[in-house]
Amino acid sequence: MRQYIYISTAPDLSRSEIDLILASCSRNNAERGVTGMLLYNGRNFLQLLEGEQEDLMWVMRRIASDTRHSGVSKLEDIYTEERACPDWTMRHIRLVDDVDARQSTLEAELPDALDPQLRRTILNFAALN
Repeated sequence: MRQYIYISTAPDLSRSEIDLILASCSRNNAERGVTGMLLYNGRNFLQLLEGEQEDLMWVMRRIASDTRHSGVSKLEDIYTEERACPDWTMRHIRLVDDVDARQSTLEAELPDALDPQLRRTILNFAALN
């Protein structure tokens, strides 16, 4: 099993567009046995995906072809024995506007089983404006 983290740029998406993306992620991920979470800071996405390599590649191809965002870049790709987010087909963690409060918000939301390297990458994303 693998865990991927990617980022992309998607400035100025409305709340309804984010909700549509989340619904699509949940549906597609459930179909492929992929779990994870999605963060959006008003300009960029960061998504953690967990699953088998073939399923993650299928999801990443769909993500790369989605015109609502650009500059998809994989930041992390690690092997894992167990999922950190087994019950999240696609959990959305909303980042608060106050950059200083983001890390504490994320610390409270991130699963304890998350790999320290992935946790650090996610927390670093929270510092972006």
